[in-house]
Amino acid sequence: MKKSYFPADGVWLKGNLHSHTTVSDGAFAPEMLARLYASAGYSFLSMTDHNLLVPHEDLQEKRLLMLAGVEHDLEYSRDQCTHVVGIAPAGKSATDYPCKRYFPKDLTDQQLIDMMRGDGQFVTLAHPVWSRMEVKQILELKNFHAIEVFNNGTEHLCHGGNAEIYWELLLRHGRRVFATASDDVHVEGDLFGGWIWVKAAERTPQAIMDAVHSGAFYASSGPVIHDFGLDGGEVVLSCSECREIHFVTYPPRGESFFAKSGETLAEAAHTLAGRESFARAVCVDHEGRSAWTNPIFFDRRAPVE
Repeated sequence: MKKSYFPADGVWLKGNLHSHTTVSDGAFAPEMLARLYASAGYSFLSMTDHNLLVPHEDLQEKRLLMLAGVEHDLEYSRDQCTHVVGIAPAGKSATDYPCKRYFPKDLTDQQLIDMMRGDGQFVTLAHPVWSRMEVKQILELKNFHAIEVFNNGTEHLCHGGNAEIYWELLLRHGRRVFATASDDVHVEGDLFGGWIWVKAAERTPQAIMDAVHSGAFYASSGPVIHDFGLDGGEVVLSCSECREIHFVTYPPRGESFFAKSGETLAEAAHTLAGRESFARAVCVDHEGRSAWTNPIFFDRRAPVE
């Protein structure tokens, strides 16, 4: 019997959870950025300016829902830092802690994450490749919900946007961590290259946040995922026309499918061995852009973060 990873009922909504405006170091005023995303067909946006949570309630409209957010950063040197994005609970317009720039002498990475999580935020570890974070450092951190598997802005800066290997290592260590993709927009070239599609019960900020916290979304830089789930002993995926579909499992190895020359792939299935701790899928379109499902977890070691 087929069982979808996504809720049976609801509406698909496209959004970006990481962006910057002239409130901090972005090139676009909040009003202009909201207009750009609404015109591009996005349903929701979070303006996560550095160390400032501004709800932008005045920009809330039918076309584009605004989610209050913030990006905190700890700078260790010119080359190394930790950046963490937090999306506030729906309707919350200020943090319960002093929302300001913190320094390593003030708190550790873990204390920063815990503070944001304690405020009710959906907490994402941002662009760890660009931040020059070490594997050991990432694996020691706890209590965050997601990691940016793709960041369009840092990919444009220095090929520092793809963090799938870090996410994979977290999953292999039994961590229940989701994956997001984002623009992290600062300038025009960062626009519309990374986003998430959320399956929400309805088109409201509360429903979006409920879906994000439950993992009812996927990350993409191009392809559309129509469905992902289990069908008997198989994990199955259907998507827009792609050249590759990969099923990633652990510890048993998954399986990859490639379209023949001149053809495309829009669905695939992989037979599970029964020993997997998780199964996820990645599809790649003919322009090399990817979409990533969140994992189906079978491993009881992986409690909700």
